[in-house]
Amino acid sequence: MFKQNPLSLIIVSFLFLVIGLVGLFYQIETFYNEGLVIDLNIMMLGIPVFWGLLKHRKGWRTLALIFIWIEMVSPLIVLGDKIFGMKIQLLRISFPLVLVPYMAISLIGLWQYKVLTSKKIRQMFIPEK
Repeated sequence: MFKQNPLSLIIVSFLFLVIGLVGLFYQIETFYNEGLVIDLNIMMLGIPVFWGLLKHRKGWRTLALIFIWIEMVSPLIVLGDKIFGMKIQLLRISFPLVLVPYMAISLIGLWQYKVLTSKKIRQMFIPEK
């Protein structure tokens, strides 16, 4: 599975796996702290996206592109002194210290988007007839 994929696609896939495992960890933590509460974390979808990208499944590539688009746009949501409606003062973090990681995440998302939309990778997701 790894031999037929370019290194860039493998790296993008593993980034989704890491995100999915973080989401799974948060879900397990929620179960532990609050009991059997249904609080599905959308980040857990990173795990099947990982496998879908490595197996060249078109639907999972589309979902990955949607997640990457959201990842790239999220710094634009950081306006003024609020992040997703939470005041930064409550977090005790200055605005520039919050904006820098968001911009780094956005740049990583831009690279992931470039990889998944490159001609070579796109052709890998076209089903053969």
